[in-house]
Formats: sequence, structure tokens, C-alpha cells
Amino acid sequence: TAGMGKSTSAAAFAQMGLAVLTDDVLALRDDGGGFFVQPGLPRVLLWPPSAEALFGSREALPRIVSTWDKRYLDLRQPGYRFADQAAPLRVIYVLGERTDGDGQPVIEALTGTEALMHLIANTYANDLLDTSMRAHELEVLARLMRDISVRRVHSPNDRTAVTRVCEAILADARTVTGA
Repeated sequence: TAGMGKSTSAAAFAQMGLAVLTDDVLALRDDGGGFFVQPGLPRVLLWPPSAEALFGSREALPRIVSTWDKRYLDLRQPGYRFADQAAPLRVIYVLGERTDGDGQPVIEALTGTEALMHLIANTYANDLLDTSMRAHELEVLARLMRDISVRRVHSPNDRTAVTRVCEAILADARTVTGA
């Protein structure tokens, strides 16, 4: 079901009044003492079903370009917040399989090989890494897993549940990070 992915979640968090750091590519800065998320572009890209689910109409948001149906939410417009400063990474959520029905989201901890495989699968430009770069990446990911909780979210297969999923993630993050 459309409307339950990363970008849709980012747009839902924005609607909830939270600042959005990035929509798609998450760039990390490793300063040796912690990991920081670098800000991306001040927009969220959405497919029309997600725009309709969140904003009431497929046409509620402008197209990126006239020849492509993808839409964008400008985070610099009134009522939205773009986080233009790096922020410490405290927890990572990966999207798991959707659950049947309109039940509650399920969030579970990932550890060991399973967490590492999710992190590797979601790194960028894997085909460009030579052997030494790959070794360095694995060292960084191992340290990341040691310092940062990796969690998996199973969302209901119901596009109207996006806000409920975001609220569950926020509650879980508060528990995990103590914030």
C-alpha cells in the first residue's frame, strides 16, 4: 500500500510540527565520538497516493517537474520546519513488512547480523567501494551498531495509519533514548 514509506513518514512528522532533517538520502558525519545526521534538502518528495493520504488530494502539492507525477512538500513554507543544522543520531528505524488489518504498529529491536544486514542494504553507492573502502564501511557500521539502537517498524497495511505509526515511533524513541 502506498503511503507508508520513508518519505510519507517524513511528511507526516512535518505535519505533526516536527523539524525534518532529510527525506531520502541520510548523510552521516562520524566525528569519532558520535554520529551526526547532516541536513538534506528542505523538501519531502511524495507520490500522488501519499499526497492524497496526507493532504486530501493528489494535486495538493506541486509536481517536481511537469513530466513526472512525483510531488514535493516545501519544508520552508509556513507551518513546516526544516532542520538545517546537523543533529546527533540516537536511533535508527527500518521499515519492516506491513501487517494485515488496522492494528497497532509493532516496533522491535534488531541486533547482530540482522541489524548489520539492514544497515548494509541501506548504504549508498555500494558498487563504488573498493576492498579497503568496504572494510572501513564495515568498521563504521559495527561501531554504529554498538552505539545506536536499530529498530524495525511493522506498520498496519492501511494508509490512514501513517500518523499512528509516527506517534508510535516517537514514543518508542523517547523510551529508547531516554529523551
